[in-house]
Amino acid sequence: MTAEKIPQIAVSGYYGCGNAGDEAVLAGLRTSFERIAPGRVKLVALSQNPVETTHLHAIPSAYRMSIGSLQATLEKTDLLLSGGGSLLQDTTSVRSLLYYLFVCRLARHHRIPYMFFAQGLGPLSRPLSRTVVRKVANRAAGITVRDVGSAELLAEIGVTLPAIEVTADPAFALNPAPSSQIDALFAKEGLPLESRFIGVALRSWGAEPEKTAAHYAQLLDSLSGHISERILLIPMQIPNDLDFARRVVQQTRHPEEFRFVQNPYSPEEVLGVVGRMQSVVAMRLHTLIFAARACVPSFALSYDPKVASLMHRLGLEQDCVDWSDFEGEATAQRIAESLSNSSSRVLHLQNQKPQLEALALRNAERALEILAQR
Repeated sequence: MTAEKIPQIAVSGYYGCGNAGDEAVLAGLRTSFERIAPGRVKLVALSQNPVETTHLHAIPSAYRMSIGSLQATLEKTDLLLSGGGSLLQDTTSVRSLLYYLFVCRLARHHRIPYMFFAQGLGPLSRPLSRTVVRKVANRAAGITVRDVGSAELLAEIGVTLPAIEVTADPAFALNPAPSSQIDALFAKEGLPLESRFIGVALRSWGAEPEKTAAHYAQLLDSLSGHISERILLIPMQIPNDLDFARRVVQQTRHPEEFRFVQNPYSPEEVLGVVGRMQSVVAMRLHTLIFAARACVPSFALSYDPKVASLMHRLGLEQDCVDWSDFEGEATAQRIAESLSNSSSRVLHLQNQKPQLEALALRNAERALEILAQR
């Protein structure tokens, strides 16, 4: 590698698909390199919607589902980052897992090192899944994972090389949009700046979404009776989350009392919105990460081990219940009680913030170490 050449890093993930959580990962990744290596690397995102990704993140993008596009990008690439996010799991689809591993194998074919970057692995319930992940992981140039459970899973399936580092989700390196920009967002959404809000981020999950919606409606009704704040529904994937939130609210006793964020925004803007909340109740992992980043107390409705794992890591496991197995009134009381003790929770999160940010930046530092070895 010549001194004049700026190395190119390609990033493979669930980007350009309208999910604010995955876009937060890419935004955090981009921010990490900007902070620790300004101007020293060129990032290229492999995206489902390259035009949208370039517009949102101001970095070049290539279509991720075209072999020709992947080949052309990798031919100019010095390092492939696979991640972050929950890419390597077989709960939603084995096909997606095989796709992300294929991109790594394609990089290897081009003699390009690849790194598992802040991955959140699992579940891997099928023998095939475990076998192919083990083979590809053992040939990686580096592995960082965002939680201990992912590291334990890799060890369990037989990953021995390279060394596995437990870091943090790249979104912990993200900074919110300027306050004036968040003020403008509130005005666009018709949200009064003087109101105090509890943010709620739900998603449709499970085999009976209508039954789930009714269950959440009961929770919102009970919560409304215990708090003075208004409830703001914050969708992380539009239109899916927004449509589901509306179905939930339609089943409450007073649907006119609830407010919605109705338009898609950048990860920095969503982080800024979460930072304006008095508290957050969420299923979505990155809503909870945003709350921790903004030092806003949160309560989790865990639909996936990654959610419970995050709350445990934050020392907030007492503020977490299973998404489908909770009683609305009792849970509403617990959420209200956490609000009454919010000052101690805010201090707790403030004390954790520097370490989580440093661990998020460590992912990019490890990538730079791999580049330096070429």
